[in-house]
Amino acid sequence: MRIIRSAALAAFVLLLAPAFAHADPPPIFTPEEQCETTRTLVDNVRAAKPEATPEEIADAFVNYMDSMGAYNRVPQAKESDRQITLGNIERCGLA
Repeated sequence: MRIIRSAALAAFVLLLAPAFAHADPPPIFTPEEQCETTRTLVDNVRAAKPEATPEEIADAFVNYMDSMGAYNRVPQAKESDRQITLGNIERCGLA
């Protein structure tokens, strides 16, 4: 009986292992949704400042998020979001 319980427990643990093996979760948004959201951001910033560069657009985004308290507990996420926004602007052809 003890061997059966041990084998069942080992099988259960092995079934869970793949769930924890991935370092990054799957993306929340599709690439198309990311481009659509980034396009809206670019359009909004350029409505106020038509000559805004990608860097200025990314800065406007992270500054807005910062003003909303988004980076209070994780300040390093500000630069990460800035780089992601710049990458999306480039990838989506919005520069």
